[in-house]
Formats: sequence, structure tokens, C-alpha cells
Amino acid sequence: MSFTHRYSRHFIAALLLWLVGVVGSASAQTLLVKPYVQPGDGSELRASDVKVICWLTDQTPGTFAVEYDLPAGGTRTVEPVRVALNFAAVAEKKTAVPVVGPPHPGEKEQRYFKYAAYLKDLPFNAEITYRVKLGKKIVREAAFKTRATAEQSIRFVMVGDLAKGKESQNVVAYQIAQQKPQFMVVLGDMVYPKGRVSEYMLNYWHTYSNTDVADPKVGSSLMASVPFYALLGNHDVDAKYPAISDALGAYYFFHPPQNGPGEGPWNTPLGSDKEAVARFRAANGDSYPSLDNYSFDYGPAHFVILNSNLSGSVHEAKLRQWLERSLKNTKARWKFVCFHAPPFHSTPQHYTSQAMRLWQPLFEQAGVDMVFAGHVHNYQRTWPMQFAPSAPKRDAKGLVHGKFTLDRTFDGSSNTQPKGVIHIVAGGGGATLYGPGLDKSAESLRKQYGDNYGDYTAKMIADRHTFVQMDLSPLKCELRAIDDKGQTVDAITINKPAK
Repeated sequence: MSFTHRYSRHFIAALLLWLVGVVGSASAQTLLVKPYVQPGDGSELRASDVKVICWLTDQTPGTFAVEYDLPAGGTRTVEPVRVALNFAAVAEKKTAVPVVGPPHPGEKEQRYFKYAAYLKDLPFNAEITYRVKLGKKIVREAAFKTRATAEQSIRFVMVGDLAKGKESQNVVAYQIAQQKPQFMVVLGDMVYPKGRVSEYMLNYWHTYSNTDVADPKVGSSLMASVPFYALLGNHDVDAKYPAISDALGAYYFFHPPQNGPGEGPWNTPLGSDKEAVARFRAANGDSYPSLDNYSFDYGPAHFVILNSNLSGSVHEAKLRQWLERSLKNTKARWKFVCFHAPPFHSTPQHYTSQAMRLWQPLFEQAGVDMVFAGHVHNYQRTWPMQFAPSAPKRDAKGLVHGKFTLDRTFDGSSNTQPKGVIHIVAGGGGATLYGPGLDKSAESLRKQYGDNYGDYTAKMIADRHTFVQMDLSPLKCELRAIDDKGQTVDAITINKPAK
């Protein structure tokens, strides 16, 4: 079998790009990650919006600028902030079976420049065209939409479990691009297997930013125009910092709102090496600890992002108070909570990871409409539900027992006003799928776990990759689960009563 047959074209392209970045160039700067847009520190719908334009190069200095056009006329220019990222080589593990093919890039020293241009005072409800220039040369021109105000309708996508280096991630990215969302919430596990910077360089950017022409075989330059709101999955924090110097790659690449509860036990630990911690913080000043927990308003909805990796955080008073205030004080008509590990699902894999069930009473009291999660690699939708835990903590097996109340009269077509919270699993973004289907899984879970399993799943799609598209207005929510061929495989409508 030839090398090109053994490895996909995008893998080889990513490897060559990485090699160019490692070797560097004395005569010209090499763009390793093409410019992409991030939400930045925009949370409430006040005064104006913000965005961040980011990109990565080798460590040959270059003179960059970002120009952007305002809807009312005129062009502004912003100089980016540059941070040097230097990651030591990781010792190559010896295995009994020889590794075939090229080495993992993380086993070599990595040196990059990370650029971030902060665009401020942007009007809401606008489309902004920007150009990133190296000297006089335009290296990317694209446009993004600023956040919509509360009376506007919006379209967005929910999906997790993305980049495992498989062709399926390219197909899903292409299909998402066809729907033209205004933004996307990535429900964790952005890259596999350990969330390292080197894994982003190998498996991620070619699908979501570096391709110029959208195609099912190569993906789409989604991130050039669509802000990704990221949250942390277990694979995103699997490599431990600073033992692996390029661990916790998500913090280097995603710029979220900075309105979380502050630092505490609910944040990803950085270890006790003070010098290493200082180095990490210097490179990630506006993403650590913000990426762990934050909220934002977009159109008629309020979104809360939680870190489900540290499951004991449900008992932390400060975090709980922050979440309660965020959900109860918002004036938004719709409330959505997003985290990685789903508390209610019907798949054997990860079934006992139930700590997030303990948040359910608060969600109900605060009027949450839907909860979105990934982690389980398929699509699932529960009946509208209420859940009363029978104990304040998990049992020895990690289970949270309690009483289920399901609204089986809701069908999302003739009855469009649910009684309870609907939980959505949208983990079909590209990683290996989890089966079997609902009938077999439900029967197995009932036998093994008894009343802990509540027959709460109304729909499951486990035989194909999917994502969730949401079309939202102040009074109507239309959910569609879309597969890798662009076909709708599930759909519901929820109507809000007029005030």
C-alpha cells in the first residue's frame, strides 16, 4: 500500500504545513492557520458588539493589520497583538508494535506566533467585512455577522465531538456551511485524542478554516465567517499541563466572553509549577479561566456554557450562585444551557457519567428551555422532562437516582408547548459513531440500571453523523437535526406564548 493511499490527502497537507512551520523561513512568513473570527468578550446586548480575528504563523516576524468596513461607511484598521508560542518536544513513547508513517507533530518542538486583532464598538445586527493584510498583501478577506438584538430572528448550529482526523468531519463541516448559520456552539471534544496544540495543527484547521473552497471532501472555511463558541470536553483537557507543554490547546485558540464566576475549583487545573502556570496565563490571558464557564446573549436567547469535566463543581456555592443569577436575571425569552457530558441519554457508552443530573432542578426553576450536550457520538432528543434527584450526590457507581416526569403529549407539531426541559445530544460532528439504536439500547439499559433509566428518549439517530440547526425568533424555536447528506432526520417546533 502506498503512502498516499495509507494517509488521506488532508493529513499529508497538514503534515507538510506543520513541517514548514517547524523549519521556518528566513525570507517570508508562513501562514499556518488562516484568519478566523472569534466571539470575544461580548456577553449582554448593550451598546455595541466585539469580535476577535485570530491566526497563526511561523516565527518569522511579519507586519500584519486588520482592516474592517463599517455599515455606516468608513474603514478602520487594527494592529494585532502577537504572542510567541513555544512548546517543547514530547518524548516519543515506545510501543511493542512499530508506528507506521510520519511521527506525531507534537513529538517535535513547536514554535508559532499567535496573532489576535480585537475589533470593538461594532454595531449590532450588522455584517462586517474584514481583510487581514501582511504588508500590502491580503491573506484573507471574509465577513461575519455581529450579534443580533433581542427582537431579531437568528440561526445557529449546535454540534460536538469534531476533529478526529476522519473524513466524516469534513462532510459535516461542509453541510453546516450550506445552512449559513450566524454562529456555532461547539459542544466539546474539539479535537482528539488529548486536546493538544499539535493535534489542532494536524486534525482541525484544515477542516474548519484553512480550506478555500467548500467541499465534502475537504470541509469549509467556516471559521472565517462563523464565530465558534467553544466549551470544554474531556478530550480537550486529557493531556496534562505542564507535563505535556502543548496541552489544553483550546485555550490558545478560542476567545470567549469573560463574564464567568472567576477562578475556583470549577476550572481546569494547571498544576503547581509556578513558572509554567505564569507562561500559560501569559499566552491565554483572555481565555483562561473564561473558557470554563461563561454566558452570552444572542438575539432572543440567553446561553450558558458550563464545564462538565469537574463534576463535583455542582456543589460549589459560588458557581451555583453565578449560574442561578445568569439564568434568572436574564430578560431573554429563550434559555439554553450547554455542556459536554449529557445527564440523560440512552447509549451504553458514558451512561454512568450522571453528575450533571444534579443541575436539573435549578434548570427547571430558572425556566431553561433546552440543554445541549455532546460526548455521546450520536443524536438524541428527550421528551420534555422534570427530574427530582433522590439524593444530593452520586452513588458509588456514579449514578444519580430520582423521579422522572415526562411530557409525552408534546410532539413538536400539533402540541408545541412542552412541559419540562428538553435535553439534546448533538455529538455527531465527526468522531466515530456510538450505537446501537434506541430500541436495543433502551432494553439493555432498563435491564442493567432499572429505574435509573427513565425511558426519556423520544428520538435517536445513531447510524450517521449529524448536527443540530436552530432557527429562533422571539416566539418560535424550530429545531432540525441534519445528517451528513443534508437531510433532516428529526424536527420539532416550540412556541412561546405572547406576553
